[in-house]
Amino acid sequence: MNQGISGDTTAGVLRRLSAFSQTRPDRIQVMVGINDLRRGATDAEVLTNLRQIMRQLRVNHPQAQIIVQSILPTRLASLPATRIDRLNGQIAAIAQQERVSFLDLQTSFADGTGNLRPELTTDGLHLSQSGYAVWQRAIGSM
Repeated sequence: MNQGISGDTTAGVLRRLSAFSQTRPDRIQVMVGINDLRRGATDAEVLTNLRQIMRQLRVNHPQAQIIVQSILPTRLASLPATRIDRLNGQIAAIAQQERVSFLDLQTSFADGTGNLRPELTTDGLHLSQSGYAVWQRAIGSM
């Protein structure tokens, strides 16, 4: 069940989680956070919401494999690679604390400077067809 909504944020995901509490998925993939950053959210806000998402998913779906994916790098000057990298490290630590899996996508998507590889994006933020193929392979590895 794909619940991806264009422009969604961690707060939006958090608000909708209860609507799916009666479902029984085997695997749950979560990738969220970049739109929060684009809209000016603090790192603390993103991390707090992600922790709550992980906790609610663990409570409502104790048998599911929950995989939280790293925030993808961008090529936008307003979202420096150092910030995204630091956040991903914190997300990985929270995932471990909350007993969920963390999928680090940085090695698949980042260039030598930590930015999104140009051939994987259409505009510096959104993935190109090649970018989606890389993402599909990474998800399949879990």
